[in-house]
Amino acid sequence: MSLIGRYIFRQIIFAAALTLITLVVLLWLSQALSQVRLVMAQGQTLMLFLKVTSLALPALIVVIAPVALVIAIVHVLNRLNNDSELVVVTAAGAPRMQVVAPVMLAASLVMVLTAILSLYLQPLATRQFRTIMTQVKADMIASMAQEGQFTRIDKLTLHIQARDPDGTLRGLMLHDMRDPERVSTYLAERGRIIEENGTPFLVMENGNLQRAGDTPESITMVAFNRYVFDLSQFTERQNVSEYHSRERSTFELLFPDTSEPYYQENEGRFRAELHERVSAILYPIAFAAIALATIGFARTSREGRSKLIFVAIVWIVGLRILGFAAMNLSRQEVWPVFLMYALPLSAIALALSIAFGRTRKLQDIWLRLWNRIPFAVIAQRTGLTSAGDFLRPKWQAVLRNAGLSG
Repeated sequence: MSLIGRYIFRQIIFAAALTLITLVVLLWLSQALSQVRLVMAQGQTLMLFLKVTSLALPALIVVIAPVALVIAIVHVLNRLNNDSELVVVTAAGAPRMQVVAPVMLAASLVMVLTAILSLYLQPLATRQFRTIMTQVKADMIASMAQEGQFTRIDKLTLHIQARDPDGTLRGLMLHDMRDPERVSTYLAERGRIIEENGTPFLVMENGNLQRAGDTPESITMVAFNRYVFDLSQFTERQNVSEYHSRERSTFELLFPDTSEPYYQENEGRFRAELHERVSAILYPIAFAAIALATIGFARTSREGRSKLIFVAIVWIVGLRILGFAAMNLSRQEVWPVFLMYALPLSAIALALSIAFGRTRKLQDIWLRLWNRIPFAVIAQRTGLTSAGDFLRPKWQAVLRNAGLSG
């Protein structure tokens, strides 16, 4: 790679890394805020909170890494043009590869990062996230035994004065409102939450049970030395052995157990998830090619650059939206899988053709195809001489107005 190529590559990599870190931090904060109430309110540690929130990062980076790359390419190329560096490179007779090569090399690095995250780390992190959250929600000791606080779970309220290091609960009060006609209150000197055969129980000692009678004035009070309260209906347990399609490894998606009932009911989701992971690898290259096609040309007019950036944004956003739409359609049908790969690949082909100034050849190919379809025949019979004469000025006008004519 030439000196100017290395210079452009360093600028793009630095800008992309800075943009990616900024976007990751912002999105991580949004994810963290959504987990504060779920994790912190249940008495979990700060380390567990950071671990839970960081497990969402691989899925976020897969989506935002190509966006960060585009922002970096647009920033660097636009600055080089404004500083007349692109103009000097072009005027010196340097080939287009002097600009294309460093941009596509940076895109290739982002593509490798996306591949590692999408094919391996993302499903691993998603599976680990579900396992941890299942344990957190099922941990009754962490969710209920908080000193000096009234903890409400469904129609059950628990309060304790203190909690010993061995897990013993001191000064325990349990208010049960599940049955409006038989509201009960348990008071005990001490208690402990134990689990037997996967079922949690609250064992209370040296206390009494107060239960409302038929009238507000009547109260039944029963003293007890030991009372066992079943907590199983208040726990939220999930079958972690049955992982969703997003939680399966790429190998499991490639070679699924077709006899599994969950796969038989969600075969479309397995198909969509597999091809979304693979097709996501193509978007860094596609986005970089679009950036080259729109603002990769040296221009002396600074006014036209904003229009080109707008064209790039519309092209990229439209491409990604169509990609997500194709993924959703592939859950019901098989044919949209073709679109999941055709969309980024066609964008790469078209954008690189424009970036290398091959639009005239592309136009000729398109015109030959156009003349073969029935609409072209109709156009000829309506007095438009030929479909080529009809389309050529339209095609040239579109490229010229978008600033893409090379």
